[in-house]
Amino acid sequence: MSKQSTKEIIIEKALELFSKKGFAAVSMRELADAVGIQVSSIYHYYKSKQDLFQGMIDQTVAVMEQCKASFIQALGNTESVEKEPFIKAGVMMVAAYRENKAIAPLLKMLESERFHDDLCNQTWNKIFFESPLEHQKNVFDILYKRGEIKDKDSSKLAGEYHAIITLGYFTGDMDMVTALLGAFYDRVFG
Repeated sequence: MSKQSTKEIIIEKALELFSKKGFAAVSMRELADAVGIQVSSIYHYYKSKQDLFQGMIDQTVAVMEQCKASFIQALGNTESVEKEPFIKAGVMMVAAYRENKAIAPLLKMLESERFHDDLCNQTWNKIFFESPLEHQKNVFDILYKRGEIKDKDSSKLAGEYHAIITLGYFTGDMDMVTALLGAFYDRVFG
């Protein structure tokens, strides 16, 4: 097993265990057993449990940054934003939060830990709110500059859009998300 794949397996199992039991409740020994390696081997890859936690965050942020870059690139390759792809992109964002193996378990763990751990709360806010809102604001700025939308308040639009995504994340109701995104599109792009 290469060092890279072992690191990935450690993070994958850590995300799985931490999302089920919470960060504080999982010991490094329990994690090592789940990975099938000695505890000392984990410390070869991660200096501490906190270092492992940072590795999980870094992995999730990297996935999110890659998704955002791909989205901006795809947006740049279009002349206009059509309704169905707009809705599909929103539904896919909800799905990433709920199902992506790098994002979903970390968010689940952070949701329970954030009420008693400042770092978890800050990380949850950054991953769930700050970073997506910044990206969405950027998208609406681009759309305004291209003349596709008339409302230049990209912060307000990003907030409205992300409220729909957040509602979808917590309810899991994709039909409602689809309807709300469609109504949002009609109002903003119409």
